Amino acid sequence: MDEKPSVSEESTLIAQSLRDYEERNPIKEGRYAAKRIFSGAKAQITEIAFDADVELKEHTARTPILVQVIDGEVDFTVGGTKTPLGVGGCIFVEANVIHAVYAAAPARITVTFLSS
Repeated sequence: MDEKPSVSEESTLIAQSLRDYEERNPIKEGRYAAKRIFSGAKAQITEIAFDADVELKEHTARTPILVQVIDGEVDFTVGGTKTPLGVGGCIFVEANVIHAVYAAAPARITVTFLSS
């Protein structure tokens, strides 16, 4: 994992712009690519880059998660309800809840795994 330098002893810079995400985790043709971009005692962050017409099928997370769209748009399905999310869209999901993500066009999300 390529971490950005800390901006102080109490913080770690995750990204300064979308370009940091694009360089760290390029979109892979016909699939999604997940890359852990931060790992700390209280949270972990994974970025997922989706190519067009790609789905991350139903799955669960062991901890509560906070999902945010940082580029493009996705359909986020939880509990059988599909919610379209655009740039800046954000959704919280409790631990062990089945959810899925679909991107009709290239997109990027971050998933923050919270300590439970």
